[in-house]
Amino acid sequence: IVPIIPAPVFAFLEFLCNFWAYKHFRSLVRSKKYLFIYERHYFFSIASGLIAKMFGIPLVVDINELAGFKRVRKNHLTRLAKWCERTLFRNASIISVVSTYIKDEIVRRYPEIDPNKVHVIPNGVAQSYFAEEFDGGEVRKGFHIEDKIIFGFVGFFLHEKSWHKLEWFLSVFIDAVQDTENAVMMLVGEGPGRSGLEDIARSRVSLERVIFTGAVPNREVGHYLKAMDVGVIPHTNEYRSPINMFEYMALGKPVLAPDMEPVSSILAEIEGEYLFTAESDESLKKAISRMLRDRQNWGAIGERLKKITQERYTYEKHGETIINLLERYKTVR
Repeated sequence: IVPIIPAPVFAFLEFLCNFWAYKHFRSLVRSKKYLFIYERHYFFSIASGLIAKMFGIPLVVDINELAGFKRVRKNHLTRLAKWCERTLFRNASIISVVSTYIKDEIVRRYPEIDPNKVHVIPNGVAQSYFAEEFDGGEVRKGFHIEDKIIFGFVGFFLHEKSWHKLEWFLSVFIDAVQDTENAVMMLVGEGPGRSGLEDIARSRVSLERVIFTGAVPNREVGHYLKAMDVGVIPHTNEYRSPINMFEYMALGKPVLAPDMEPVSSILAEIEGEYLFTAESDESLKKAISRMLRDRQNWGAIGERLKKITQERYTYEKHGETIINLLERYKTVR
């Protein structure tokens, strides 16, 4: 539907959805008692805030990005989207954001919003993830890489020169591991950027050093993560909390990632020496070299990452945090 309808028109239709949402929400809250409303924020949303204010129900808004942030899907009607944000945030009891950057931007952009109701709660994984029996050995055997050192990335391959910088990472990685013959890169996923990645692999080394798995069913991704020795995040942005980082951590994998706040705030205490300066060839090469020299420590590092993920970064833990914040909100209301 998006390619057919002009993007600004589609954005305005998103705003118009508030009329249906308001009517629907109103019928729901009139039919039974609700302790609170929880909304995963989307652009142009105001209906839940109006309902929360009208019926006196606490509203929790969970935010991954704000209007006007640079993103894959271009922003349209940004002024209207920001007006909606301001209206929604005014009526929210608790605002949950995935990074400090988003909190700081809300405080800067909307000075009338009480900073004390904005809380940083990063992404994570489900507790059930730790109970799964994943088998990386079968994946290694299937690609004939049983004895390889596997650096792996899981995600969607965006078009060339997109923000995720996977093409850049692959080029630098190939240079950095030239003298480590058993080091390979496994790319798990699919997308329009695959052909460019294949061109890099074919021209610089061979497709034997870069494994393309293709699209993998969600229920099987854990097996591929388990097969990896190191999880890779080529790039992120100032506000994003990468879900694949927590997936790597949950399966006990050291993470090679850029030194940016949403990442370093999670990883620095355990493996800060493996964080590299974003988009710096030299910094990335040094981080890869350090990782390869420290192979004997990967198991211990991975176990510590797994432990803190289970203790701090599960959605169940985040749910408990939200409930506790709601209880505090009710006592000071």
